[in-house]
Amino acid sequence: MGKTLLHSAFKGGCGKTAITVITAYLLRHMGKRVLLIDLDPQANSSEIMSYTYNNHQKPAVSLYNGLLHFDLTHSIVHLDPKMDIIPSDWSLSLWPEKIEKYNMHDRNLILKHVLAPLKPKYDFILIDVPPTLSAFTNNALLASDYVSLVLQTQRQSYTSVLKTAQYMYQLKQSYPKEAKYSLLGVILYLVKKHAKTDREISNEAKKSFGSAVYKHPIWQQERIKVFGDEGIHNKDYWDRRALKMYRGTVNEELSRMKGAK
Repeated sequence: MGKTLLHSAFKGGCGKTAITVITAYLLRHMGKRVLLIDLDPQANSSEIMSYTYNNHQKPAVSLYNGLLHFDLTHSIVHLDPKMDIIPSDWSLSLWPEKIEKYNMHDRNLILKHVLAPLKPKYDFILIDVPPTLSAFTNNALLASDYVSLVLQTQRQSYTSVLKTAQYMYQLKQSYPKEAKYSLLGVILYLVKKHAKTDREISNEAKKSFGSAVYKHPIWQQERIKVFGDEGIHNKDYWDRRALKMYRGTVNEELSRMKGAK
């Protein structure tokens, strides 16, 4: 049965999309069967992966229509034998309004239900979501088995992660039977070495979250921006250097999964 993983934070620009697509890429190159679901109408994950695999194919059924009909089977695009994606587009922004006819409890569980038949086909399912409280976020959280919080070492990102952790706790109280996600920890992201603010925020995070803070941070590297613009590649020293750094975090994430209750 596949494990569903979400990288979350209620703040834009903190690196959720980058770490999600790179994690998906690395898991696939570890030999895992991976499905990436782009649950963000901005479709940044879809764009990055289309460049990474040089595949701009559109699904037979859009994610928006697949969700409306409770069937994502025909929304999947095969990028290579072990990497699939359910890409997004602007039409997905209409989905929250369309599901208002359902009661609040049920509308937040739609993704969980439609993913159930897909999970046996994959080792990992990763979900990318907008950085806002919305039907997208609620559905992604409740469909997830594991969640890692992404903390860019800035003050606003730190307070956002605190709020996200609190919200995750409250959501579990509202869905005691359905919410099965475990919080794996907090990933320090795009950390600048020897920068005062980054050091202060990192220390505050460790005081607040203790051992939940990942031992392998993601340091700031220019190559990460290139991955976002041109897709993920492993062609030269700088590609390999960046991917090695992410690989350390992904390996720790896998280790934390094994230890999660």
